[in-house]
Amino acid sequence: MKSKNIKLKELLLPIYIILNIIFIFVASYLRTSYRIKNVHIAYSYNIILLINILLIIILFICRKRKNNLKFNIIDLSLLFVLIFSYISCVFAINKHVALYGIGGRYEGLYSICYYFSLMFLTSFIDKKHKKMVVLAIVITGLLQAIYVILQMTKLTRWFEINNFFIIYRKVNRIDIWATGFTTNPNFLGSYLLLGLTYSMGLFFDSKKLIKKIIYIIIFTIFVISLLFSNTLSALVGLFVVYLYVLIYAIKNKFYRKFIIVSFIFIYLLIVMSMLNKTILLKDTIRMGNETKEIATGNLDDNYGTKRMFIWKNTLKVVPNHIIHGVGIDNFYYAFGDEPLKIVSKYFFDKAHNEYLQILICEGIFGLLSYLALFGLIVYRGIKNSYKEKSIYLVLPVIGYLVQAFFNISVIEVAPIFYISLGLLIDRERVTL
Repeated sequence: MKSKNIKLKELLLPIYIILNIIFIFVASYLRTSYRIKNVHIAYSYNIILLINILLIIILFICRKRKNNLKFNIIDLSLLFVLIFSYISCVFAINKHVALYGIGGRYEGLYSICYYFSLMFLTSFIDKKHKKMVVLAIVITGLLQAIYVILQMTKLTRWFEINNFFIIYRKVNRIDIWATGFTTNPNFLGSYLLLGLTYSMGLFFDSKKLIKKIIYIIIFTIFVISLLFSNTLSALVGLFVVYLYVLIYAIKNKFYRKFIIVSFIFIYLLIVMSMLNKTILLKDTIRMGNETKEIATGNLDDNYGTKRMFIWKNTLKVVPNHIIHGVGIDNFYYAFGDEPLKIVSKYFFDKAHNEYLQILICEGIFGLLSYLALFGLIVYRGIKNSYKEKSIYLVLPVIGYLVQAFFNISVIEVAPIFYISLGLLIDRERVTL
């Protein structure tokens, strides 16, 4: 009876994290279907943050009683992140925005604390129960991937049964955007990349034939939906993941598995390009040409779909706020009386590079603390993946951190990434 109670207690934390994943998934759909707004999601995160803080306190008390409360260098890095985030709020240009986030984004201090509370709680999940959480991410991601395929094909009409289950197709001028349960193809690409890399890692780690077949089918669905999203940043993240998997496959002689996933991706990329269902192949060629131009010193503002313009102008004002930044989510206010604009109608409220966003908003010490946290987790995750011959936990984190160089953090995707970070932390191995 006692052993059953222990097992039940061990399941409470992973179940709670899974409930968070389901909530994020449902809230994202309701946002996409215009039933709620981002502000409602953000306020919900604030409420859940209070629950998470309560759970962390309970966790501390329980571990203190068992004399099993140990802090490590990753916890120290997280503490520095939170300290410098708070300092940036104190000196923020707009303190209200620093706490709650700018309108439409709502990624202020409270949302960031929600992310980190999820990461911290997830890091205490027992190793044997981590796959439960991963499968929750994969399943919800798979549902979103199927939704994307329905968005972009004539199968849509089969599901327009009533107002609740209608498949919404976001139109940008004359093009239909694949957005899934997010508000932009770039955010969708980030989300799909997490599920795709988890399914790829599970395929490599599986030994049973039936599991291999299931995971490779899921991987294929994710690839199709990712190609529909036309998100080049996600493709770059996937490319770096492939390089890591290639090295891993050579070292462990998983040649057949690597050939299978490579063939599926390349085949689908070529076929969907020929059918004009994706422009990622064209975008990759364009990016290669732009990279060559940049290497020669040509920093055209239009490169990277205007990202070069944003980055150049952001770097100009960074020295003015290098210590504590302009305040969390205060990018809009970093340029003086008017926000950064490329034409009179459109302004930018994000740096379109998560690391540059942290630098301008939270200062150099904030950025260094983030990099230390990410670096420590990834380094130990890679080390453990080779030691245990298991890569499914590290691939999504690598992919997301790479695509973050060209994308922005949003409330419908970031929590899933921070849960992935928490899963990668092995508290049994990490010491100060």
